[in-house]
Order: sequence, then C-alpha cells, then structure tokens
Amino acid sequence: MKHAGRYKWLIILLAVLVAAVTAGMVYYYTTQLSLALKGPREVTVGLNGLYREYGVAAKAGGKDVSKDVEISGKVDVTTPGVYTLTYRSKTLKVTRTVTVTDTMNPVLKLKGDKDVRVKLGETYEDPGYTATDAQGHDLTSQVQVSNMNFKKAGQQEIAYTVSDTEGNTTRLVRSVTVEANTEYETPGLPICMYHYVYDENDPPADLHQRFNNYISAQALEEELNWLNSEGYYYPTWKQVRDYVDGKLILPEKSIVLCFDDGAKSFLKNGIPVLEKCKVPATCFMITSSNGQKKVAEYQSDYVYYESHTDNMHRPGGQIGHGGIFTAISYEEGMADLKKSIEICGSGEALAYPYGDYNDSCLKMAEDAGFLCAVTTEAGKAKPGQNPLLLPRVRMSLGQSLSEFQNKVKP
Repeated sequence: MKHAGRYKWLIILLAVLVAAVTAGMVYYYTTQLSLALKGPREVTVGLNGLYREYGVAAKAGGKDVSKDVEISGKVDVTTPGVYTLTYRSKTLKVTRTVTVTDTMNPVLKLKGDKDVRVKLGETYEDPGYTATDAQGHDLTSQVQVSNMNFKKAGQQEIAYTVSDTEGNTTRLVRSVTVEANTEYETPGLPICMYHYVYDENDPPADLHQRFNNYISAQALEEELNWLNSEGYYYPTWKQVRDYVDGKLILPEKSIVLCFDDGAKSFLKNGIPVLEKCKVPATCFMITSSNGQKKVAEYQSDYVYYESHTDNMHRPGGQIGHGGIFTAISYEEGMADLKKSIEICGSGEALAYPYGDYNDSCLKMAEDAGFLCAVTTEAGKAKPGQNPLLLPRVRMSLGQSLSEFQNKVKP
C-alpha cells in the first residue's frame, strides 16, 4: 500500500511538471517577438519620385505577423526633406528614414497648366510633357500616361510616370475638372417596360386581354441571353440620374429593365429567369396589392422593388388614362408615396400609375426624394431630360428577338 501511494504521488508530480513545461513553452512561443526592416534603413528618392515601401518582417511565437505591424509617419515626395517611418509590433519598433531631394531624377516637366477644365463627353487634348534622365538623355517617349477618357464629372487626375535605366521613377499629376455636360452625342438609354410573364406551356386565360403586356418566360430568357452575349451594362438608378444630369457617360450598350405592377405572374415566372441569366431588373410594385407580403416572399439579388405607388393605380383623374394621382391632394399623395417606399424598402425610382402625371405629381415625386421617375411615353432616356419624366421602351406580347434587338440597340 505504501508503494502504491508513492507511485500515485510520483504520477501527480510528473503531471505537474509536464503541465509546467507545457505552460512555459506556450508562454515562450507566444511572447517571443522579432521585428526587422526589409530593404535599406536609409532611402533617398528624387523630388516627385516614387517611393516604394519595402515593409518589415515580424514574427510572434514562431508565426509571421508582418501584416499586423503598425506603420506611423508618411513620406511627402512633393516636398524636399527627411521623413521618418516607424514600424511597431507589440513592444518592438524599428525606423526607416527617407530623404526626398530637391531635384527630380529623372526630370519630368508638364507643358501647359497643371489645372485644366474639360466638359464631359468632349475630347481632352493634353498640353504635353518632356522627360530626361540625369545624363540629359530624352525619355519623353517612355512617359506612361494614365487614362484621359473621362466618364464622370468632378475632380479627376492624369498621372504621368517615367523611369530611368537605374530604376529611379518620377511621377507628376495634372488636375482636371470635368464639368457636367448634357449636350454630347449619345444613342440614349433604353428603359424597358415589361409587365407580366407567363409560361408557354401553361398560358393564362387572359393572355390576349392585357393590352399585349405579357411576355413568355422563354422569350424573356432569349432576350436576356442576347443582352449578356452582347456585353450590356445594367446601370443603377443613381447612375441613370447622373447620366441624365450630364454627370456620367454610360457604355453605349446599357439598358434598364422594368416590370410594372408586381403581379404574381412576374414574381413566379420572371424572377427565376432573371436569376438564371444573372440580370438585374426593377419591379415597380403596387404595394396596396399585397405588396408587403410579395416583397418579403420574393426577395432576390436580381430584383429591386421600387414604387408604383401604394394605392393610386386606380381611376379618379381627368388626365391621360384617368389615374387618380393627378387629382389627389398633396397630403394624400405624399402619404401614399411614403407608404410605398417603406414597403418596397427603397425610394430611388417611381413609375407613374398609367403613365399619367401633372405638375402636382412632379412636385410630389421630387419632395418624396425619388432620383428618377418613369412615364409610358415612348423613347430612350438622354442627358438633359427631366429625370422625373423619363420615357420608356414598351415590350409587347409576341415580339421577336430581332424586334427586341431593334428596339434597344444603339
């Protein structure tokens, strides 16, 4: 019994020793740190030169933690001076000094003004530049210039970069103010107006009683496949607004797809086609028609729900098709629009019920915060148009693929 007791205590002692050694090893490997600079400790670059960060190598507990190193300080290559960069990893730190000289190497000079202006859509003509190395050899033909084909209004930059045979690099920037412009030539943006989608194998009883507003799922898929094969771009409503305001140039092959009303036929038959082809579209939902349940049930990465009003897709007015939106009071109309926006979860675009509108409708659309509003008037959207009165291209029952192509292509 005494021997058994001794063995028991020996086992316990060994267990304690193993635990202590293990804890010591864990502590050692989790606290052991190393931090070292990559590249030289002192770097010299010319004025407006390209400083390339060499980085550091850091380890903790045998693991590479270089990406977690904090770097403080910065190098301003546009101003001569000596700059210090500090690298920290836990309790360790190392520093690097970068000297920016008062001369360029190589020498790069811009012709003309460093700040220029151009209208969106107009051809930009660069004033030019010259470049030489330290020995006076001409490097102008080797200057790399960034893209000068501006697609957006606002402040832009053109970067000019040149390197010599020794690897020294100089970079200069010209500031370009791109002004909004609605007068440049553009083929226009087709905003397509669909409504209902059916399966050719199970056509609905009212197929020919809905103003030719049906399209088969099979025909829709054929159209979407063609759009994808042609590389069409599908802009957001924010981009549509910027395009109409003359602030953005869209690719010539751009298109917006809309499905009005939010009918079950589209939700059940149309959304699967959009998802299969990975093409985004807007569903203009009449939210009083069980809209909240529909929006919740038919969520999709390829469908954006926007307002077709809540309960104003009904008669009661004296304009156009007689929709009540043109006759309703401002208070009632705004309450309706706000409700529809809340249910849809977005208020970027509005489709006027029946396509009817007047000045009062425009005022409400603007005050409700819509970026765009679409009518049923025929045509393509173009820069300079009222973003709250955009025309659309109607899609009709039985249209062939070639007819669709002729309607939408530039």
